[in-house]
Amino acid sequence: MTDAGLRVVMMVANDVTNDSRVRKEAAALAETGAEVTVLGVSANGLPSREMLDGALIVRVAVPYALREERKRSRTAHRNWRPPLVGYRYRATYVARSQRIAAELKELKADSGHAIARAKAGQGNPIKYKAGVATRLLRRARWKAAERAAWVRKGVGNKADAPFKFSWRAYDGVLHRLPWPAPWRKLHPEALDLEIAFGDLIDRIEPDVVHAHDMHVVGVAARAAGRASLRGRQLKVVYDAHEYVAGLSQYGARTRRSIAAWANHEREYIGDADRVITVSPAIATRLQAEHHLDHLPTVVMNTPNPADVSVEVSDIRSVIGLASDVPLVVYSGGVTRARGIHTAVQALVDLPDVHLAVVCVPAVANDAVRALQTEAAELGVEDRLHCVDPVGPDEVVAFLRTADVGLIPILRYPSHEMALPNKLFEYAFAGLPVVVSDMPSMKDFVGRTRIGEVFVAEDAHDLASKVRTVLTDLDSYRERVADPAYQQEVSWAGQAAKLRELYGELTGKQLEVRRPGGKIEKTGTHLLLGPVNSAGQAWLWATALERAHPDVKAESLTTGSGAFDFRVHRTGTYQQYRTDLRWQLELTSYALREVTHVLFEAGRPMFGQLPGDMWTADVPVLDQAGIKHGLVFHGSEIRDPAQHRDQYRFSPFRDPEDELTQRLQSANNNVRRHLRRYNGAGPIFVTTPDLLEFVDNGIWLPLSVDIDTFASTQPVLEREIPVVLHAPSASALKGSVYVDPVLKDLDARGLIKYQRVQDVPHKELAELVKSADIVVDQMLLGSYGVFACEAMAAGRVTVGHIADPVRQLLPTDLPIAEATPDDLAEVIERLVAERDTARKLADAGPSFVRDLHDGRKSVEVLLPFVRNEWVREDESE
Repeated sequence: MTDAGLRVVMMVANDVTNDSRVRKEAAALAETGAEVTVLGVSANGLPSREMLDGALIVRVAVPYALREERKRSRTAHRNWRPPLVGYRYRATYVARSQRIAAELKELKADSGHAIARAKAGQGNPIKYKAGVATRLLRRARWKAAERAAWVRKGVGNKADAPFKFSWRAYDGVLHRLPWPAPWRKLHPEALDLEIAFGDLIDRIEPDVVHAHDMHVVGVAARAAGRASLRGRQLKVVYDAHEYVAGLSQYGARTRRSIAAWANHEREYIGDADRVITVSPAIATRLQAEHHLDHLPTVVMNTPNPADVSVEVSDIRSVIGLASDVPLVVYSGGVTRARGIHTAVQALVDLPDVHLAVVCVPAVANDAVRALQTEAAELGVEDRLHCVDPVGPDEVVAFLRTADVGLIPILRYPSHEMALPNKLFEYAFAGLPVVVSDMPSMKDFVGRTRIGEVFVAEDAHDLASKVRTVLTDLDSYRERVADPAYQQEVSWAGQAAKLRELYGELTGKQLEVRRPGGKIEKTGTHLLLGPVNSAGQAWLWATALERAHPDVKAESLTTGSGAFDFRVHRTGTYQQYRTDLRWQLELTSYALREVTHVLFEAGRPMFGQLPGDMWTADVPVLDQAGIKHGLVFHGSEIRDPAQHRDQYRFSPFRDPEDELTQRLQSANNNVRRHLRRYNGAGPIFVTTPDLLEFVDNGIWLPLSVDIDTFASTQPVLEREIPVVLHAPSASALKGSVYVDPVLKDLDARGLIKYQRVQDVPHKELAELVKSADIVVDQMLLGSYGVFACEAMAAGRVTVGHIADPVRQLLPTDLPIAEATPDDLAEVIERLVAERDTARKLADAGPSFVRDLHDGRKSVEVLLPFVRNEWVREDESE
């Protein structure tokens, strides 16, 4: 749990990025130390996570299957025609026509071949005449089919008009009726959002679920009901961004569609513990209409003062307009209901004034094109400038060089009660306003005297009011800049009201602990995981912290913990694969605190869906500015095909072997993702042989806790020495060759064979320290953690080390060379020549201390954690 002991889930049916209200409210709660997760809808169909303003944004891919099925069913009903009356699809008619044409061409070809054979005296004359009759019948058949297709199409065209007219009339009447308007039928997307968000909320187990706008209020209410079944209390906050029943009508947003959304809101608003809205008028109306116990809290959608100082190009620069030319601006959505056409018409009466329209979501849409067409017809197209929007935190700074801000919205119930956020954005940009005479705005502007009010849709009155403001611009600007007014419309006051509401709702004292919701990352923080293979991540992390106290380093494992390796952070396999709450907590922690991430074994850090690799986490880290790289330990990057070509005793000699095929498939997958990764971060390998399998790989030496393995047990003092073999993976280590040899030597009384596997690491350490000879692997051609531990304990260590691997090392490797061919001979010689064997064992601890006590590992990691690592192609 976080500092505030509060977990909040917010929901909204958009991708969050440009929703300034959602982001500001999430930040206001994150400032208290609350853990805030915002669930949004992915705009590109791909799930993603990022940290914004101190809150974790989780964008969910919502397929909207129920909505699409309704569209399909509705289209099918409207496309229905009686059998054989026309063609339902034009493609069907085209295909039929082409089939007939092909048959007629084939008929001509058959006739030509038959005539040619007859002229050449080939074939039977009777058969030829029978063929002529058959071809005539075929021609008559396909000509009749051609005529039938044409007639059917013609009849269909005639019948199509009344069908289409009837459906248009039906839809036209139906969409004008506010009843019946069942939301489940008309807006199944509300249930699509339930499917997308509901399970996530259940798994996160928040204290409060905050539903932004009417689309998701049902999702929140149902989540609270399910929580009650599990004995949990989940508080619901409904944030009414608009007066739903009075929404403006345009396009698919018909009277019936609006009524359906209003019914949806009406069904669930009573389940909310608190309601928030954007203006006093809407608050009063909601309480009266829905008989709410509490008057909804008004949290106006005012800007954050911090947005004023954002570095961004201004609107005059973008449109190329001189500072002495009067500029009126509108910023927001472009629909007929927003009334921008009135402003375009007003330009006729304002010959020296230019109008800039900041078009949300973009300039490229039909509504903007209609405005441009209207401007051309009025002869003012040279004074209309349509530009794409900037980010929510850049709007205020972007608008600051205009002269007047416009809000020309038309008369709809929701507009009449609204105090749009752009009213306050204009204020912080220092712009006086000219607004249409919607009651809430009219009262606000009249009280504050920051602009003028015109009659909605009256272009002449709008022009008159713009002239009034421009004539006395300094006076209006002075009132806009008044500190008292700026304080009234500042987001700080609104955020305080939101926190106060949450405090009353949860019984917690919520105070600002992290201004802006952000934690400044002042130091270096490395996270290694999620494997902690053989405890290596923990050893590297502790070595790094020991050598450089200014660096924080942590290891993470998500396995069973059966081998009992030390680790900083843990998660079970089930949490890693399915526990969204655990995944999001780790993601949020890393995005807030961590500066560098090293992925082990190509696995993602923050949870793994089937098929996911580390590349699934890379966009999240890149967006947060977190550096990242890879660590490969062995089988995940060791290419079986390449290995068997280079190593005589390779465990992958049989390409049909099940294990070989499985490892080859996994290796191929890793390499596909490596190509996508394209050297975006360093690629470390833990054993020198792996350098052959990775382009531009960096050897990160394994680390051993030498003190843990220091042994006082003399080597080869016993008459019958103890030989230990403890493979981590028998098939790869060559146990099939080791076991028979050592069992035979044991039976002959030359050695005492200890064979162990899958024992806790502490127990294994004691076995190593008490053995005389430790046999490592016979097939891979390199040495790993177990061999390093045996050398650290001063044991005689035996294994197969390929010559190229030995040549890569800066000093002689004190491992007795043995292969499946000569293992028995090597063990017998070591037992017989004990002084020579003891010298080899004595060299082990110093070798490990030089290369594997963590210091060399720190040297290798340091360029990465100090941000000094550069890609190979950049360093050339």
